[in-house]
Amino acid sequence: ASILTAIGVPPQYRAPPCPSFFLCNGPLDSRQGEEATRFDPAAARAALAATSYRGQPIAFLTTQGGISQTAAQVMTQSMQQAGFRVEEQVMDWGTLLARRARREGWNMFSVYANGTDMISPLTHFYVANTCADYPGWDCDPGLRALIDAFAVAPDGGARRELAGRIQAAAVTHTPTVMWGQFTIPAGYRTRLRNMPQAD
Repeated sequence: ASILTAIGVPPQYRAPPCPSFFLCNGPLDSRQGEEATRFDPAAARAALAATSYRGQPIAFLTTQGGISQTAAQVMTQSMQQAGFRVEEQVMDWGTLLARRARREGWNMFSVYANGTDMISPLTHFYVANTCADYPGWDCDPGLRALIDAFAVAPDGGARRELAGRIQAAAVTHTPTVMWGQFTIPAGYRTRLRNMPQAD
């Protein structure tokens, strides 16, 4: 909610906070792993202290101005509260794309995506990668096997069950952090007719 507040999304256009990788209140919405997604800087600091992290700088790429930079600023502050040393590196979008295409010199970047990309394990490009096709080169063969099973699931019930298992695996593996969901309202002229409505 802190990121959505910072980027100026009014409450009526926000989805209630939820941990789902596949759209909150969507057909594959899952709460698997919800406890691990709660915002708790003190718990995060304690967990971080138990790792081998010793203050190495985290290079956080973001773009100049707009939603991504504001989101990055909030995430940087939260990570610093948890004990990370974060170096926010601000650049234009083209430079960010070139930088993130290289495997070295950065650790994370901030972007947002359309809900149509996030609604299914098959189209969610942060989750459905193949170890070689998306910056970050996330690789979890177990997660990939679940997504392959989802692709051939016989019915909606089987897909929902697999989506929950994929959600649980993604929360554990953490290829990305979902920082909120919001709607961008649209207006149409009253003279338009036969506009399709989303259900």
